[in-house]
Amino acid sequence: MLSSFKAALRQAVQRPAWQQNLFIPALALLTALWIWLEGGRVLDVESLQTLWRSVHEPQNPFESLLAPLQASSDAVAALMALISTLSLCLFCRISRLVGIGPQTTFLLFLLLNFNPEYNDVRLQVSAFQPAMLLWLTGLYLFLAYYRNYLYWAFLAWALTAWLAALFVPAAAFWAGGFPLLFLFWPGRSNWRQRLRERGLFLLAYYALIVCIILVVAPWREAVTAWLPAFIQNLDLKRHDMSFFINANNPVDISLFEGFLIALLLVVVNAAKIIGPVIVLLVVLAVTRRAMNTVLEMRVRLFFAFSLGYFWALSAFAFMYYDALPSDLYYTPITMLTLWLVSGVVFYALQRVKSGRIPPQRLLILAWLMVAYALASIITFGPSLTYLREAGEWARQQRAGGRVFSNSLTALYYGGGAPFRNSDGFAEMGNAVSHYYDISTGDLYIHIQGRNNPQQPEDFELFDILHTFANERGDKAYILRPKAE
Repeated sequence: MLSSFKAALRQAVQRPAWQQNLFIPALALLTALWIWLEGGRVLDVESLQTLWRSVHEPQNPFESLLAPLQASSDAVAALMALISTLSLCLFCRISRLVGIGPQTTFLLFLLLNFNPEYNDVRLQVSAFQPAMLLWLTGLYLFLAYYRNYLYWAFLAWALTAWLAALFVPAAAFWAGGFPLLFLFWPGRSNWRQRLRERGLFLLAYYALIVCIILVVAPWREAVTAWLPAFIQNLDLKRHDMSFFINANNPVDISLFEGFLIALLLVVVNAAKIIGPVIVLLVVLAVTRRAMNTVLEMRVRLFFAFSLGYFWALSAFAFMYYDALPSDLYYTPITMLTLWLVSGVVFYALQRVKSGRIPPQRLLILAWLMVAYALASIITFGPSLTYLREAGEWARQQRAGGRVFSNSLTALYYGGGAPFRNSDGFAEMGNAVSHYYDISTGDLYIHIQGRNNPQQPEDFELFDILHTFANERGDKAYILRPKAE
């Protein structure tokens, strides 16, 4: 049994490149479909808010692109699955482009495709999805053409970076600050000549950016208003960190010290998001230099600089927004980390192919990885399907009236605006005041959690039309106010 399992494992990792080119997108799409169905075809609240704005009041190009889909959850989830699949395919193409073999690339893809934290957000309706696809496109164009057309490769990278800024304004910092590392990119001439040539090139690049900002009035006003707010927010976060360290006797830390604390918090959060398996690979790559031999030195430095710059941007974002970025925003960090530890994966693959790992240990390791992959795509928490079903049922039965709810998810699927400041969101006590002078066509969806089974006192003022529940005992009551 062990010998047949070992032979099957070898055959899986030794597939020809053309088979992987078909198998990788197919597996990525199937994984996204599994996650969508396993999650009960319910999007998170932030995604629902994006869908609502896309139909009623688009605020950015991404939401305008979603408008033709008419906020259809299935259609939007399919679009996000397609974008995430293209991102994974580009991740694999870049891996092959920088010299990582097809078998190692396939294993890197599996580590990313079955990363639990990534699967929690891979279908999130976020403008960062197309921005990340553009970021990967820029990396691919630069790495594909830098040997023969360095400056054109840089311009192609810059173009995709600025296009990403149309979806995520923070990408402008990537497009504006990262090119400084272009000064240190290796070349054939001596370092003084490279510094002079590239310095003039970057000077023209930044001069063009400044001229465009000065000419376009909305951009000029936005930058003028943003800079004081940015400095003020950094200073406020510095004071907050002082109280966090010692509330009784606050230590007045400097802005640089606050930035170092932010860097540490970002590292801890990134380690949690990339998962224990990839963290273990990072530890092996750092402690065992012999495993770190796959990437060319200049490409390794490019990825390391990119990772460091993302790290710094995330720290500044934490200090500015007073919150760590969404898990989806850490996906480029995960990708860069996987490229940098590809030597460890290659080394492990060679040990498997050479038979230096005992079959019993290999079998245990394989089953652990299968369990890890299944855990990343199976929903263990309470299902939210009952919220969608309750909202859709109330939407069909409201008879021209409106739907109110104490759940943003149920409110959205009932046809309301999924925001706490909207007039459709109301707790039970506040809901009664809504119903005193309204027609009986209006409905109220009351969500009763399993941890709080006692019904509110105002519950007796309503008739229960229907009840939905999940397997954990959470209930959604469809209520109509009783006739006076």
